[in-house]
Amino acid sequence: NSHTEAYTMGTSVDWEGNIGSAPDFKEFANGNKDPRRLLRLNVYFDNSIPKNDGTGFEDRGGFWANVEFWHKDAEHYANVY
Repeated sequence: NSHTEAYTMGTSVDWEGNIGSAPDFKEFANGNKDPRRLLRLNVYFDNSIPKNDGTGFEDRGGFWANVEFWHKDAEHYANVY
């Protein structure tokens, strides 16, 4: 008997940010199969938290992050930009 299990690794987040440069779309050969697709973005995320007095938000300093989309997601989002 053969037993196969599939594992998915990754973290799902839902953030809004600003793209810092033009997205980079690449395709890699994959033998006789469809090419593997990659879309890379450099995104700046704000780090705002609610003020204690309820009058808005306070900027706690944002950060840059490299974001990657692979395969069908890469192809889909490349068409957006």
